[in-house]
Amino acid sequence: MKDERILFIVNPKACGGKSLKSWEKKIYPLLIKSGDLQFDYVFTEKPFDGFSLAMKGIEKGYRKLVSVGGDGTLNEIVNAILRQNFVEPSEIAVGSIGTGRGNDWRKTIGIPEDYNEAVNILKKEKYIFQDVGKVRYIQKGKEKERFFINVAGMGFDAEVTYKANKKRGRFATSLSYSMNLLKTLFSYRPTNVQIIADEKIVFENMALTLNVGICKYSGGGMMFTPNAVYDDGLFDLTVVEDVSIFVILKNLRKIYNGSFIKNPSVKTFRARTIKIFSQEKLYLEVDGESLGHAPFHFEILPQTLKVIVG
Repeated sequence: MKDERILFIVNPKACGGKSLKSWEKKIYPLLIKSGDLQFDYVFTEKPFDGFSLAMKGIEKGYRKLVSVGGDGTLNEIVNAILRQNFVEPSEIAVGSIGTGRGNDWRKTIGIPEDYNEAVNILKKEKYIFQDVGKVRYIQKGKEKERFFINVAGMGFDAEVTYKANKKRGRFATSLSYSMNLLKTLFSYRPTNVQIIADEKIVFENMALTLNVGICKYSGGGMMFTPNAVYDDGLFDLTVVEDVSIFVILKNLRKIYNGSFIKNPSVKTFRARTIKIFSQEKLYLEVDGESLGHAPFHFEILPQTLKVIVG
């Protein structure tokens, strides 16, 4: 029966091609050696293949899908699970073995980095249900919609992610976000934004960067939303006002431990729905994937995604 087998969706190009080597030399041998797991696998070849391969897998009867890649590959699979109409999304479980550049989502959920431990988790069949975010945005003049399970970044954060994604082939390491962050500091200009949280205006001012989080980590270990809880039915919103390059550099270390949110120039909110408007074009990334621009409308879907955990 297909619903008893795991379908691994492998992105061989993740982390500059290192993902393929990880699969062939480490992960696949571990799966064979275990002997306890029934599985099949497919490889992505181009952007958004993860979505189409997951959709086909669900249609064929697979009810356990495991991403082997980065957060972007996982995001595509999640979007397929939530958009398909073959079964209730809650009947499909998703897992992840991170081989990508960031792999930030697994840090909150508790999926280990060690491949052997990650494979052992798949045997235990323990699950949680986590929240999912849905965001509407504008791309090429049309309103589009995307689901996400980790963090959505706007403004400065989206610009840094866009530049890091452009260099995936040559510079796909965990340092790419940090390096592009430093470079973008000298060119990016803050944007005047209005934020409406649960139908109340909570912010009207210049903002350097904004993050809407379900989980804690993004950008290769940074904690823009350090107090986020993956199943509490609320977004954590962090807004950094217009601050100098000196202030950012001084507090860069604190972004990695989350304590930067104590800075007076940082505002935090919690809400079920968030609307963001901007005078200039404000761009978006979700789960490390660059998308369109404002206006944005975020909605939380409480405990919607079934996740394989340890």
